[in-house]
Amino acid sequence: NSLTSPPSGVHSGVPQGSVLGPLLFLIYINDLPSCVSSHIHLFADDCVIFREILCDNDITTLQSDLNAIS
Repeated sequence: NSLTSPPSGVHSGVPQGSVLGPLLFLIYINDLPSCVSSHIHLFADDCVIFREILCDNDITTLQSDLNAIS
């Protein structure tokens, strides 16, 4: 549809293709499972945090987990 978003600057992170990128990512996520109470799936360089929402408390808990890692 030829629509694009305006450019947005990246203020932190590791450049893609860097030699240290994978190692720094592993160091960053190493303690992640012990920091949150929601479910976590880790695979290679990908991470998914999820929780079944059955009540309002589940929403609050998931948001707290997301806040803790951001």
